[in-house]
Amino acid sequence: MHHRASSTGLPLPLVLTGLGVCAYAIAVFWSSRHPSALTLILAAVPFVSLTTVVVKGAVQDEMPVVQRVVRALPLVAVILFLAVAWHPLLNNVRLVYLADHLGVHTTLCWLFARTLLPGRTPLCTEFASWVHEDMTPQLLWYTRQVTKAWALFFGLIVLTSVVLFALAEFTTWIAFTTMVGPALTACFFLIENLCRSRFLPPKDRVGLAGTWRAVQARTQHKAPTPTSNEVRHEC
Repeated sequence: MHHRASSTGLPLPLVLTGLGVCAYAIAVFWSSRHPSALTLILAAVPFVSLTTVVVKGAVQDEMPVVQRVVRALPLVAVILFLAVAWHPLLNNVRLVYLADHLGVHTTLCWLFARTLLPGRTPLCTEFASWVHEDMTPQLLWYTRQVTKAWALFFGLIVLTSVVLFALAEFTTWIAFTTMVGPALTACFFLIENLCRSRFLPPKDRVGLAGTWRAVQARTQHKAPTPTSNEVRHEC
């Protein structure tokens, strides 16, 4: 059964994820203006979360216990580093936040950009193939352009972050990273959805709910089967 939020028609896990991101951004902004141990804890969350996701993807149930332990070492190393370096990091928490922001967005830029190299499948084309059995030339062209746009967008976010951190007040930088940046990302996503109705025919457009279910099915090693009522205009 796929859960939906009754007011938006979006899958409930997606809505909860969005609310969680907003709550985290607000907590970071508030904590940065009232430095404490909580400030560093919040700064460490992305590092621990990302490492956990990587380790979870690398560890398989059928692996021998020793191999699973070895693959879990990066998470253990991150936790030990935070414990040992807690006080130095607490005195330089601004640099931790900078590493957070630059690390995440540089990685996103790299993930999109690397797939534009010759012989590779653009990342957005790969995502679209999870939903569309028939990848038309128009859809292939569009998804390649969108991959370029996302790579450029995240690259500009990184550049802006560095400039603001170097030249502006820290409160201005933290406002950009926690409020403005996520808002720009959401706006960019909405604009891209609007562009679909301009550049793609209805059969090549799949709604957000359908895309979410296709991704969920893919990650669970199931074949995505979008139904006709999932295909709709993004407008």
